[in-house]
Amino acid sequence: MKQFIPPPWRKRYKVMQRLTADVFTGQHSKFVAFRPLDDSQQQLFTPQIAIVQPIPATTLSENKKHNLALAIQRLQNIAILPGAIFSFWHLIGEPIQAKGYLEGRTLMQNQLKADIGGGLCQLSGLLYVLSLKAGLKVLERHPHSQDIYTDATRFAPLGADATVVYGYKDFRFGQTLAVPICLRFELGDRELCAMLCAPQPIPEYAIDFQRENVESGVQVNTMRLLSSSTEPEVLHSTTYKSRL
Repeated sequence: MKQFIPPPWRKRYKVMQRLTADVFTGQHSKFVAFRPLDDSQQQLFTPQIAIVQPIPATTLSENKKHNLALAIQRLQNIAILPGAIFSFWHLIGEPIQAKGYLEGRTLMQNQLKADIGGGLCQLSGLLYVLSLKAGLKVLERHPHSQDIYTDATRFAPLGADATVVYGYKDFRFGQTLAVPICLRFELGDRELCAMLCAPQPIPEYAIDFQRENVESGVQVNTMRLLSSSTEPEVLHSTTYKSRL
């Protein structure tokens, strides 16, 4: 039955289903709204934690950078107050052609394909690792189903990913810190930098992605450590099928 329903209708249904659930659970009222800090407010927020990743060169990398630039505009210098919930798609919205998004590379049904808005998973993955390093509470994160890179082509550790699909898979974290924060980005020709900024220092956790070969592929245990004097915290385990 599902295959006879047009994809746009299925997506619309999933969007409404998630919206209803968010309203019912009270999460929707806590979502961070698109209200950028003004210039004077921005000066109070200084970078506390930063992550830089290369942007892999592919046939669609220019389109990917274009898509990243559009998405970043919706996240740059947005105040995230204590108790708020950050939702990737609530802020960015649907990445459609009418908003200027281009085709980018994406993993769909275990296959690499070109799709409008493709490439944004690198941004959501950066935010995932940034939230782990800041000790924020990850509320929703979806790993890719397969490891599509080799160690030579990998731009982030296996396990540091957070795939996003509008209407289906979101990336969310709860702002559990005692101070307000904001996100800043610098998009270069070959790399992307994501920064978590705050008006006062924030302790940075060390994150370790420990890999283990298993029968079904590779299992990654995500560990978090605040200092050498504390026991590492096991956040979760993810199993990836062998790469394509």
